[in-house]
Amino acid sequence: MLSFFKRFFGIESVIENVVDYQSRFLNYKNIVEKCDPSEKIVVVKNLLSIIVEYLNFDEAIQTIETIHDAQDNSLIDTIYKTLANRMDVTIDETICEKIHPDDLRSYCNKMIREGGPIKIAISEFPILLNTWNSDRIIRNFKDINDNNIFDGEQYSRNIENHYIYPMDIIVCNGANHSQFAARFQHKGQTVIKAIYNYSNLYKKIYFDGLNYRRKLDDSTIELSYNKKLIFYSGVLFELGRYLLEAEYHTF
Repeated sequence: MLSFFKRFFGIESVIENVVDYQSRFLNYKNIVEKCDPSEKIVVVKNLLSIIVEYLNFDEAIQTIETIHDAQDNSLIDTIYKTLANRMDVTIDETICEKIHPDDLRSYCNKMIREGGPIKIAISEFPILLNTWNSDRIIRNFKDINDNNIFDGEQYSRNIENHYIYPMDIIVCNGANHSQFAARFQHKGQTVIKAIYNYSNLYKKIYFDGLNYRRKLDDSTIELSYNKKLIFYSGVLFELGRYLLEAEYHTF
């Protein structure tokens, strides 16, 4: 009788989903912790790349199959900012743009990179993209090709890439569709406009496979975002912890 009520009210499926998320999370941790210590950084970076590419293609497929009702991958960065605000943690931010001297007052609490945007190869880092428009996905796949290679430096005004540390990934908030097409071809270059350092947040919280929790008392930090994005943001977050502990730095 109990099993009937579980199935009828959907309780059993909910429990299975909870266990499944925890199992998935443990699989990532086991892969890293069982590898040779000398290979840990490489393994972590490979896992980060696989997850980001999965999310990119997953959102693209959802966008094509539905009427603009797909997940918003860029919310992962928003989740980190929300967590920092909840924990009253300051995020170290570096602006990688050339700022006019008259505008410097607006950036008084931020570091400014004198050299401006950081130029990188389009496939140099995992770039988390929010491909929300199916027409633009198809159009950019057609327009960006061997005869028209993506040049992010030339069109940097439209690009808004933020490097996230210590996760060692980039979150795109502008030029999502063109960069998606360019990355598929592994050709072209792009730029980083800002660097966000979330290192201080790791002292206060951790992700357990289901929820973010405060280290102080293990209490859950309630978030109202898409559960799937919360999960993958947490996996990326904890993979970043391995890089932080290894004192790995790209910049």
